[in-house]
Amino acid sequence: MATPVRGTSTRAAQAERTRQQILETAQRLFADQGYDATSLQMIADEMGLTKAAVYYHFRAKVDIRHEIILAGVKQLSTLLDEAAAIRGRRARVEHVVNGFVDFFVESRQYPLTSNDPAAKREKLDEEPLSMRRRAVALIFGDSPTATERLAIRAVSCIPEFLPELADLSDEELREALRTTMLHILRVPS
Repeated sequence: MATPVRGTSTRAAQAERTRQQILETAQRLFADQGYDATSLQMIADEMGLTKAAVYYHFRAKVDIRHEIILAGVKQLSTLLDEAAAIRGRRARVEHVVNGFVDFFVESRQYPLTSNDPAAKREKLDEEPLSMRRRAVALIFGDSPTATERLAIRAVSCIPEFLPELADLSDEELREALRTTMLHILRVPS
């Protein structure tokens, strides 16, 4: 039986921390500078690393962006899975709205929207489209009207406007988002 090398788990934990810091730094720079204007060298410089150290964790900038988006997709996909198990439209819609509101508030500083030219160019917006279709079915059923489909589309555009609401506290934003989303989705108060 081989004895594990002492410090292996410590190195792995440090590597994972560095990887997460790269993702956080990149997300902030993408939001501040724009995806296209942010280079791997800028990310490395911001962290005090070499570009090679960033390459060790991610082969390309698109891999960083994809992982950032994938984390949000997983979180929202889990929310939709939970909603699918809830009986009653109102309870299901409120669960979805509350989950999306929490997500929007948590990510308000660093929104990555599908309007970003890089998302269209790199075809990274397919997962959000799939989730939007799932949300439509969960909230409005299998045969939604044009108005219902448009309501979901309007709600999915909200992250683009979060920077304009920077003056609101998290609680003020949470309440404004919840009220607006429930109104758009035609859920009576």
